[in-house]
Parts: sequence; structure tokens; C-alpha cells
Amino acid sequence: MSVLKGLTFTAVPRNAGLTPEQHRRAKLAAHLREQLDMAKAQTAGRIHVVKKRRWEYTEDGQKHLIEVDKRLKQWWKAQSDGKIVLTVRYGSKPLEFEKGKGAVVLKGMDELLAILPKLVDAAEAGEFDNFISAVGKPKTGVVARRAS
Repeated sequence: MSVLKGLTFTAVPRNAGLTPEQHRRAKLAAHLREQLDMAKAQTAGRIHVVKKRRWEYTEDGQKHLIEVDKRLKQWWKAQSDGKIVLTVRYGSKPLEFEKGKGAVVLKGMDELLAILPKLVDAAEAGEFDNFISAVGKPKTGVVARRAS
């Protein structure tokens, strides 16, 4: 007990002091880094695999922590003329940079590998904040029902 008397205790911070904007920026930057890793792996002829942990029950009711592959989707598509179309997504929705334009046209994989680190820096700097907030806005005209 004498060890505990010499310690100073404090409350645990909930979100480590991140504002909602900083959290959204970090989330988008992390996903862009995953896309960069996937692009690097594809150019090297490898498959990029990310593991995640999840709990699974056995037949006898025991709970075990297992590692499974995380399902990753590419945000880019190669076109028949060799160009690549890159869509930046937040959640399941693509970010719309201009009205009706939600993709970036690139010359090839080399340009994709060059632009993704710049997009990570832009996300961390907050350049995507307006686009993220536009994706997260609720639809107008939808009225929520109240329980009577």
C-alpha cells in the first residue's frame, strides 16, 4: 500500500483531446495511407493484407480472439486507355470535389503513387474538411417520425 500513496491519480481522457474535425482528418488520412500501401504492393506484384482481430464463438460456447483479413477495396480503377480514375471516399460515400465530379483522372500508377502522399498531407492539413462535412450532411426533406 505504501507504493500507491506516493502516486498521483487523474481521470482518463476520453478522446485524447481530439476535436471532431481532427478525428475525421485522422480517419481519412489513415484510409489514404492504406490506399497508398495497396498501390505500392500492386506495383511490386504483391497483395496487401491488413489483419484485424475479432471475437468468435466455438461450438461449445467458448469465446476466442482470432485474426482475420480486413476487407480492403481499391479506390482507383484502371480504364482501357491506361488512365486511372481515383475516387476519395469517406466511409462508403465518395467525396465530391465539384458538382457532379467525384473522381480524379491520373495518367497511370506512377502518378497515383505520387499523388496519394500529397492527399494524405492535404487530409491532415484540413483541406478535405468542407468535402467531408458535405458528405455527412443529412438529406433535406426527410422528416423523422416520432413515436406517439
